[in-house]
Amino acid sequence: MINAMGCESLRNGENLLGLLEYYEAVLDRNGLAARIGEIRSLKLGLIVDLLKTVSVPEELKSDLITAIISAWKMDSQDKTAQDCEEELNTTRCSIDAVRYGTHGVSDPSHPLSALKQDVAVMLALPLKPCDLKADEASRIQDLLGRVMNHFAAGA
Repeated sequence: MINAMGCESLRNGENLLGLLEYYEAVLDRNGLAARIGEIRSLKLGLIVDLLKTVSVPEELKSDLITAIISAWKMDSQDKTAQDCEEELNTTRCSIDAVRYGTHGVSDPSHPLSALKQDVAVMLALPLKPCDLKADEASRIQDLLGRVMNHFAAGA
């Protein structure tokens, strides 16, 4: 989605809010809850787009995004309608959490504002271990830890 918007950098909180509004509108479509494959695909897209907004070394960002995409479970044969609704709700909650974290950045010129926004995005990612292939979860957890360590080193 970020590439389609023509925004190479979503560091600006307004652009991030626009991205969140897009995903919120797409997730609120009628009948989406009956299409778990589409929900899973949208959730992955949201995660990837959110990760593209954070300020970390490109190699680390690329490694994390690639690892999540390759580990993502798309199978939905054992999902119930209740599971679909729950997945939609948790994804919406993540969007709200990112929005709240972005609104919490009151002064964009302050040096820590970008860091606060990045941390808010990372903490709100709608990523759960059950979203991933079991044998890949620990690798992704390690990469997420490296991202958070990068933020801690910059604070």
